[in-house]
Amino acid sequence: MNAVNLIVEGYKKIFSGPNAVLKNVMLFCLTGIIALVSLYFENIKESKILFSELNPFTFILAAILIIVAGIYIGGYTYSFINRSFYDCEDNILPDFNLKHISIFFKALPLAIIWIIYLTLVLILSGIFMSLIHILGIVLAIGFILMAVFTTFVFIAFCKNFDAKGLFDITLPFKFMSKTIGIVIILGLLFIVVGILSLVPSCLAGIVCGILGFGKSQFAYYLGGILGGYFGCLAQFVWYYCLVQVYKENFLTDEL
Repeated sequence: MNAVNLIVEGYKKIFSGPNAVLKNVMLFCLTGIIALVSLYFENIKESKILFSELNPFTFILAAILIIVAGIYIGGYTYSFINRSFYDCEDNILPDFNLKHISIFFKALPLAIIWIIYLTLVLILSGIFMSLIHILGIVLAIGFILMAVFTTFVFIAFCKNFDAKGLFDITLPFKFMSKTIGIVIILGLLFIVVGILSLVPSCLAGIVCGILGFGKSQFAYYLGGILGGYFGCLAQFVWYYCLVQVYKENFLTDEL
């Protein structure tokens, strides 16, 4: 399995097909909303504005937008992973409809249980770090590995949107036993992908600087919007690659 080819193939599938432009425009708008609202809350945090000084309507609207958009992009991501299992003749990005919201809530119990698992391991590693250092270090390493390979649990869920058999806390280590080599290679490559994903935001900042408003709010928000969109694409391609790894190693195996 060629990791570089997987990454290139993932981007090609996102940008190819008769509906690619429309779907990418809609994804750009969705990630743009999330970026703008996130930057709004970040400005509040950095400015240390008191809650009583905020416009309550704007704050509540922003909170509702970030929650709804977050739920939608979460379900949309699950749908993207599902489509990554199949050879899509059309653009691999899912259509934009309301079914992604129901998919998000279908996955929610699985997500809650795995968050609890990871939180417990993290707490135990912190406790043992101060009592038995070696055991604490082992648990900390176990937490990191679990956090990485738990992704395969959700990939398995997304194949048929079925959580049966996916609550076993040992699953990440079973996935790890067959995939750690390719996952490490992909992880290193995606450091480069992540850096390249920042290039559009940097170029936007340079252009804004040349035009004389490099330190304006416009440049700040434009950089955030571009970073959100290209960061989302990189995340999608990461999932696409992991789905291909899963298909090669586990599609016909019983865990």
